[in-house]
Amino acid sequence: MNRNRFKIKALGILFPLLLFGADDRESESIKLEAHSGPGSILLTWDLPENEIVTSIQILRSSDMMSSYEIIDLDGLITDRYLDSDLSSDDLIFYRLEMETLAGKVFSSSQQTPALARSKPAQHLVDTASELELLYPVTVAARSEVTDIHGFKSVIFHDFMLNYFPYEISQMDILQMVLLLTKIDFDSFLDILTIENFKACEFLFAAYETTEMEEYFDNAFRELEPLLRQQVLLTPKEWYQEKVELVKILDRKMTAALDIYADDTAFLETLPPVRITGMAKDSNGINITLHQFTDQVNSIELHMHEELLSLPSTKNKSQTIAISDHWDFVDLQVAGYVIQTLPVVNEDGLLTISLDDQYLFSDTFNDHQTMRSIPEEDFQLNEIAYNAGDQKLAVEIAGQADWSTELGLFINDSLLWAWNSPSGFEISFVDSNWTMQTSKNFGWLHLCQLDENDMWKILESRPLNFNETFHESKVPDLGTWTTLSFSSFGESNDITRAKEHKQFIPEIFALYQNYPNPFNASTNITFDLLEEATVSLYVADARGRKLQVFLEEIFLEKGFYSFDWSAEYQSSGVYFITLQAQTGEYLPVVMSRKMIYLK
Repeated sequence: MNRNRFKIKALGILFPLLLFGADDRESESIKLEAHSGPGSILLTWDLPENEIVTSIQILRSSDMMSSYEIIDLDGLITDRYLDSDLSSDDLIFYRLEMETLAGKVFSSSQQTPALARSKPAQHLVDTASELELLYPVTVAARSEVTDIHGFKSVIFHDFMLNYFPYEISQMDILQMVLLLTKIDFDSFLDILTIENFKACEFLFAAYETTEMEEYFDNAFRELEPLLRQQVLLTPKEWYQEKVELVKILDRKMTAALDIYADDTAFLETLPPVRITGMAKDSNGINITLHQFTDQVNSIELHMHEELLSLPSTKNKSQTIAISDHWDFVDLQVAGYVIQTLPVVNEDGLLTISLDDQYLFSDTFNDHQTMRSIPEEDFQLNEIAYNAGDQKLAVEIAGQADWSTELGLFINDSLLWAWNSPSGFEISFVDSNWTMQTSKNFGWLHLCQLDENDMWKILESRPLNFNETFHESKVPDLGTWTTLSFSSFGESNDITRAKEHKQFIPEIFALYQNYPNPFNASTNITFDLLEEATVSLYVADARGRKLQVFLEEIFLEKGFYSFDWSAEYQSSGVYFITLQAQTGEYLPVVMSRKMIYLK
């Protein structure tokens, strides 16, 4: 007689005694299910509620009338097990028994054990070969997929590949996959090149829920034989995961549509060309520009009378070397200054976001055009400079759960260092200095001391010591706006009274100019709801006033209308700003964006 076979039979007969002892404790029933797959059978069961399971044993037999052999789980406490590497398609019977810390015994039915028959393993190879063209990422990565989350990631990658044009890089598609699965970001322009962003237009324009549902219906059905058993899911669970994935992706794609629409509208407000970066090293100074339209006439970089003429690049970036003695650069388009930028005075890389924020780093990475710089706990929040008496005032706002050592630098010289308070609300700190400098330009850097006692730059801002200016982030920690009053040491809420923090009533309604966009002149209108001292002016994207209609003029309540001609201006974004003050309240300021297209 075969001794090994006798040993298995003996274990089968003695199993209840070996595992749970020879007492007469009653066993509570538990349901065991078996699910067929290629070369495997998946077993699932429920763990008893409010019990601590200490041991689980699975019994297997090819004939329910004969003895069972034990499948040892090596102490693993789980609610499922994959019996794999099955070469036969014979019917296999299973039983399960478990014991809890309290001494309770749970077992599946002995009279009607769970049963299943594995499918031929060759079916896996055939299925993978057939599906490789339809789902290349999923099939290639299937050996590394260990759970349903891994499967969802790779199948979503295949979904994106199916709809994206071949011009988009695999890396950008991967970033899209990762971000869309989280949808925890504000702008596609922070992670995609502008070229690839524009190439995505058709994806969002043509998106339909039914089309996505059909894709994942087919994918889950066709890939089930290949991966369902591998990720330890029953057929019912597999279907539920598909339904949940479609529901989540539809919600996230809808959110992505909103983000994409906002990014598209934002791009339309930008001037035709913009400086997006500057790098300085031992080889010299390089300026990176991006062109947002197909054709732009006369692009030039100036410093005083020196100039460099640049070619039109049709929606692409270009990098230009400038002379080492330049201390600032004016970007001019069709003879008009679009952007003025001080040259960095130390080696490093300056990134300029599309929303006019700056970040300097002393490490050189691949330049990336982005809509906004990464958000930090603490930021520059208000800056004012008076060129007459050379006084500089700076406010920093932020919030952190712990005290943070911060520093303010002018170029590479420390101006101020302090410890920020910890707390759950935004704090505001400010100070002012008289600048004794003969330089025309400089850079303001907000820094944080890292764990290695090194200053890390959080945010940068250019300073023009020849001009008086005042800019604030409105709302706090938002985007930079030119204001005519200060709120140092407190929130930049322009609707609050200076002393009592009361909300002031609405005193005017500034309407959107019409037409907008416009190509010659446009009409600007507003309603003054009560008498007030009013200023009204048009400014460019740098805050420079181009035309002043009213300057602190007392007006009665009523409707007012003005026409503005942009005949001698370049295509781009302009702002109409209305400021009105009444009584003892702070001035109320509102701006609207105007787009001029020649």
